[in-house]
Amino acid sequence: MLVGTSHADDAGVFRLSGDEALIATLDFFTPVVDDPYVYGSIAAANSLSDVYAMGGEPLFALAIAAFPDDEKVLPFLSDVMAGAADKAREAGICIIGGHTIRDKEPKFGLSVTGRVHPDRLWHNRGAKAGDAVVLTKPLGTGIATSAIKWGICPKEVEKAVVASMSRLNANAAKAGREVGISTATDVTGFGLIGHLLEVLEGSGLAAEIRLTDVPVFHGVRDLMHRKRVDSLTGKKRFPGSEWVHTAFGQPPIPGGTRQNMAHQLGRVRFPPVMRPEEAYLLSDPQTSGGLLMFVPEAKAEALCGVLQREGEGAWRIGRTVEAGDLPMPRITVI
Repeated sequence: MLVGTSHADDAGVFRLSGDEALIATLDFFTPVVDDPYVYGSIAAANSLSDVYAMGGEPLFALAIAAFPDDEKVLPFLSDVMAGAADKAREAGICIIGGHTIRDKEPKFGLSVTGRVHPDRLWHNRGAKAGDAVVLTKPLGTGIATSAIKWGICPKEVEKAVVASMSRLNANAAKAGREVGISTATDVTGFGLIGHLLEVLEGSGLAAEIRLTDVPVFHGVRDLMHRKRVDSLTGKKRFPGSEWVHTAFGQPPIPGGTRQNMAHQLGRVRFPPVMRPEEAYLLSDPQTSGGLLMFVPEAKAEALCGVLQREGEGAWRIGRTVEAGDLPMPRITVI
């Protein structure tokens, strides 16, 4: 075993020989969009992401599904599987089997097996002081998908977010391999801050993040000022309903975002004057988020150039620094 559970890495890795190792990962979640085909596509892209985050290439996948035994809902499972199968085909692999169970709430994802050369494996604990920190997708999917469920997300925002969640991290990983990075992770359930902290903890470092350089989906900040009363969401409008929502509602900030922030707050130093929503964005759980790459400053420009050539985002959001005598890794937002 080359990588297990001890360092909260993105996947497990098992050495087969001197020049080949297997990557194993599993991920599944409840629907984040209404369209079952798109849900399957996003779930597959999200599951495949962990293989790419380890610097590997996927080989095959197994599907895992929990679905209600309801004649109105069960037929949608074929559309979910079709979305996943098409995304797997895009990644160059097949879904060769799987397992389903009955459940009250739909859940779907993949168990993915990939491969990587043991000497070219990316860990989440190999960053060095002075590394540039590069992110390949904007933040805000957690907030946006909550707004989609509430029916308050503008179509152009929904379209951009869904396209990003459906996009594989294959080309981003290809760029990282070409430049020769050694440390990466993907930004998912713990948000940018949480996954960055995992790398810093594993590498014995601290980091500085430039808030103005962190990409956020256009329109997501506006969504954080729209309020809804949860019990009235999705119900027919009535005279004064907008006033009720504005006066007594909450913005579409997921519970996971608030939990992440509460857990991470003691390890982040924010600027003296900073709007609360900016902190929430940094802790927002991402579905099929981008890769967070750590590269020596001398290679940073080359990495960004290859990412852009491959059609990927490339935002230099900060750098790693020596931790000094800090009792635990810390992030300074500037």
